[in-house]
Amino acid sequence: MTEPCIKRIMKATTVIGAAMAVALVAGCGYRFSGGPNDSPFPGNVKTVVLESAINNTTITGIETELTNDLRREFALGTGLKPVGSGGDAVLKTIISSYEDTTTMYRADGKELTKIGTLRVACSLGKAGTNEVLWHKRLSSSHAYTVTDTITGTLANRRRAISRMIKDIIPRIHRSMYDNF
Repeated sequence: MTEPCIKRIMKATTVIGAAMAVALVAGCGYRFSGGPNDSPFPGNVKTVVLESAINNTTITGIETELTNDLRREFALGTGLKPVGSGGDAVLKTIISSYEDTTTMYRADGKELTKIGTLRVACSLGKAGTNEVLWHKRLSSSHAYTVTDTITGTLANRRRAISRMIKDIIPRIHRSMYDNF
């Protein structure tokens, strides 16, 4: 093939590919919802109090980590402005459960790995009323290694829980604004 022929084929391929991409996006039902300043909440809800998480598990300290990470996420994110008190809305977060499940055993029958699952329930309510504006239950799981020492295993479990919290926090924030 000659060089001009190859250029025409490449140009035609590019045009056809672009047309197919436009048709695919237009026909799939996907759409962007709202603008950067749009909120799924009533117009008079602009600020939020982020209450400390309630921990219904036996694992101490995870409520502090979750609360601090959630406050950091809201401070960096867009949407409702976090305030210490007197907000238009209140976000309540409950660590409802944590569960370990053994996934692998060693040849001698001892545990080798476990998967931890953390479950969190959140609700956003209008301040001063019982009106629920949004609620969501989320969970995250992460594997960790069981060692020959309790200290090592607990350290691995704690790191896994931190990863689960890091996974859940942005999902809480995003899901408050998703309109899909």
